[in-house]
Amino acid sequence: MSSLLLSLSSRPSLRKLALRCHTLRMFSSSSSTTTNPYLMYRITNYGSSFDDIDVTSNLHYFDPVKEDEVIVGGKAFPMELRKTSLVGMSHGWGVFNESGEHKALYVSDYCNPCGSKSNPKVIPLHPMGQPNITQTRVITNAAMTCSPDQSKDFAVAVNCLGLEINFFRPGGKPNSSLLGAFQTQSHYFDQSKVMYSKRDEKFYTPSVGGHFLVFWDSCFEEDLTGSQMHELQFCNLPEVTQSEWELFDSCSPPTAHLVESPSGQRFLIKWYAQNYQPGQIMTFLCGGTKRFMVFREEEDMSMSYTEDIGDLCIFLGNSEPFCVKASSCPGLNPNSIYFAGDGFGVYDIATKKPRSFRLKSHSAFSETPVFPFWIPPMSL
Repeated sequence: MSSLLLSLSSRPSLRKLALRCHTLRMFSSSSSTTTNPYLMYRITNYGSSFDDIDVTSNLHYFDPVKEDEVIVGGKAFPMELRKTSLVGMSHGWGVFNESGEHKALYVSDYCNPCGSKSNPKVIPLHPMGQPNITQTRVITNAAMTCSPDQSKDFAVAVNCLGLEINFFRPGGKPNSSLLGAFQTQSHYFDQSKVMYSKRDEKFYTPSVGGHFLVFWDSCFEEDLTGSQMHELQFCNLPEVTQSEWELFDSCSPPTAHLVESPSGQRFLIKWYAQNYQPGQIMTFLCGGTKRFMVFREEEDMSMSYTEDIGDLCIFLGNSEPFCVKASSCPGLNPNSIYFAGDGFGVYDIATKKPRSFRLKSHSAFSETPVFPFWIPPMSL
C-alpha cells in the first residue's frame, strides 16, 4: 500500500523544471499514437498545504524502451485523493483506498500519463465497510474488467491479504466472496494477485506457489459471486540441475502471477526471489530476483513449461499483470519479463538471466522508488 500523502515542495527545482519541459516535449511530439509502457515510480506534490485547492503534482515514470525518465508535470491533485493510498492499478487507472472508518474506494485516471492534467477523472465506488474480526483488509492489488473510458459498466475486483476478495461496480453495492468455503489455509493466498481475463470474462487469483487457481464470473449479480477453485496440473517440466535446486531452495516461496496476452493466451509465472519482503526498500536494480518460471496454459487448463513466449513481453509489479507485443513498441526485448517488486529489471526467459535496467540518467533515479506500478501503452 502506497500513501499519496507525500511531503509538499513550495516550488520545483530548476533542474526538475528543465527536465520536465524536456521530457514533455519528447512525450507530446512523438509521432506514435500510443505511449510506451511506463513504470510510475514516484509522485512529487507542490503547494503550501494539502488543504489548498491548487496543489499540483509531478508524476515520474520510467520508460523501459529508452530506459530513462519521463515526467508529466503540473497535474491537478484531486481533493478526493488527498487522504488515500494507491492500492492497485489496471488499464492505466489507479484504485485508491481512503483511510479512516469507512475506507471509501475510488478509481481515477490521475496516474495516467495521457489523462487530463487540469481535471483528472475520479469515480467513487461503494465503501468497503468494516473489516472482519480476522481480516484487516490489507489490499494486495486490484483488477478491472476494462477502462472506465471504454465502458461505464465496469467491475473492479479488490484482492485482500488472505482469503477475501471484494467486487465493486460504480455506485453499486459491494459483493464479497470468501475462499474459506474451500477449506484451504489462508497462507495459500497471501500476497496473491487478482487479474481479469477478457477471453472468458472471469477474474482469476493463483495461490502462492501456483498450485491452485480460483476464479469468479465477472457478470455477477447482487449477492451472487459464485467462485470455483481448480488444482493446476503441470507438464513438460524441465530437468533441474543440483545448482538450480540450491538456487530455488535459497529463495522464498515463489509468488504466482497469471497474465493474458492480447490474443487470449494465458501464462502462469512463478517469481523466485531471495529474502523477499513486501514493502521493503527498492532500487532500480534486480534486487533479490533470481528466476522466473513460465507456464503456458493448455486447452485442459494444464500448465506447460516454456522458455519461448515469442514476440511477447510480460509486465509484473503491483499493477494488474499485462502483456505487450514487443514489435508494437520497438526497443522492448521480446520473450522477456519486465519486473518491479523485489528490485527492478528485465528477465530474458530463454537465457534465464535477469539484468538491472541500464539507466541513462542515474541522478533522476537517485531517490528510492515509491510506486512500482506498470502502465500499459496508452492512446495519445
